[in-house]
Amino acid sequence: MNELKSNIRWLAVSMSATLLLMFPLRSGAQSKSASEEIKVAVPAFRTNASKPAHNSGTPAGTQTKTIRIWDACDPVTFDAKVGPGTCIAGHHGQTIFDDFFAEVQQDRVAGGWRFNPLLNTTDGIFKLVRLELAPGDRISLENVGGETHTFTKVEEFGGGFFAPLNPLTGNPEPAPECARVLADGSLAPQPESDTNQFVEAGETEFGPIAGTRALPLGVTHWQCCIHPWMRINVAVRDRDQDHEHAHQN
Repeated sequence: MNELKSNIRWLAVSMSATLLLMFPLRSGAQSKSASEEIKVAVPAFRTNASKPAHNSGTPAGTQTKTIRIWDACDPVTFDAKVGPGTCIAGHHGQTIFDDFFAEVQQDRVAGGWRFNPLLNTTDGIFKLVRLELAPGDRISLENVGGETHTFTKVEEFGGGFFAPLNPLTGNPEPAPECARVLADGSLAPQPESDTNQFVEAGETEFGPIAGTRALPLGVTHWQCCIHPWMRINVAVRDRDQDHEHAHQN
């Protein structure tokens, strides 16, 4: 039943592509209609992949670090423009749908839609936070917003599977880890996996464990495949190597 409800919700989300008729694209082909510019597939979520399995225990000496997933959707206007169930009611925000799209057009981001931690400004320069983990540490994904979001590992940051937002955010090419390009040119989401998790509104679930295939040593890049400006870098550093490096210095 939950799977069916999720599919119905995202069927409604895909309908919002038609709303681009109200908003001109910032591309060079503005004379074309939105339907000529963009084709959006009706995504079928969690139909070909089960929800990722996660260990329930955390080894001694390791930590669980929480990434909070935020948005500020107004349930009344998002549901009216997109479809019922697009945004659930809560204390996450009251940004009406038209203002959300206007902000994305103007700034290429909507500030209320973000991963937290987000930015590091200690050096006087805005840059993405790098979440530091050690092997065995794990991530907890807490969606405190009203929409579903993904937490997806990508080789390079790019667009998502929701085509209308890609050109507006300056990400015309979807990240291959986010989207499949179908024969008719439309986009469909990649199946859910340990590196491509769908976190529904109001839900908290475990993310990957540091030091595993999903989250190996080094720096990896993660984004939301629906709102592609939502991004974070995760660094996994070996405890022994850090100790040896500190001792040598």
